[in-house]
Amino acid sequence: MQAHAKHLLDAFLLLLERYAILDPMLFDEEICRLHGNGKKARGFEILRKSLFLSCAEDIAKLTLDHFDNSLSIKNLVDELQDSNLVDELREMYSVWHTPSYENEKDPAIISALKKMEEREQKNRMIEFDRLYAEMNEKWVLLSECRSMNAFSTIRKKVSAHIEVKSVADKYQFVDLAQLGLVWGDLKYAIEQMQRLIELLQLLIRNAGMAWDLEKERIFNAGREFWATS
Repeated sequence: MQAHAKHLLDAFLLLLERYAILDPMLFDEEICRLHGNGKKARGFEILRKSLFLSCAEDIAKLTLDHFDNSLSIKNLVDELQDSNLVDELREMYSVWHTPSYENEKDPAIISALKKMEEREQKNRMIEFDRLYAEMNEKWVLLSECRSMNAFSTIRKKVSAHIEVKSVADKYQFVDLAQLGLVWGDLKYAIEQMQRLIELLQLLIRNAGMAWDLEKERIFNAGREFWATS
């Protein structure tokens, strides 16, 4: 489970790197003006649509896949509904080390250190439960948000394999415009995924991450790509 959580984090960072290239194509007026007009317009639109579909597919895959051994938020959240497992993880989260009092001779100091450690462990248990409640709340918001159904449709019918449907005795490809997505839906979903994955790392692996620094590195790389294009 800890290995799955780590691999899920790695997969999410790859999604973030692709989105960092796409984001200026959606929201930077100067980039769109320089590369989205004239002879570059067709290539720019092809690249933008391809990156959009790739990001949408990964959002659905990393969020909703339910197959055995799939790297997904859903699978990890489902596993964390086991109360026995949660109890074990809470214990791991709260007890970082066994304190040593070998060098202490004064019983009063030993007693004070033990009480301090017990208090810290209790606080960490409370923190674990707070993070666990937030995870469940965030999961409901993300899994039930309006755009997630559209991302799932892209994953199943557009990106993973091309599906055509019969309309008025004619076959046509699934119309992405009818899915009701807007550019900002990608950014919202990725932001919600980030917090959920952060919570899962804390709950399962007791591991944090310098998200601000990592995102700055990734999005700087995206901006540098367009600055030199």
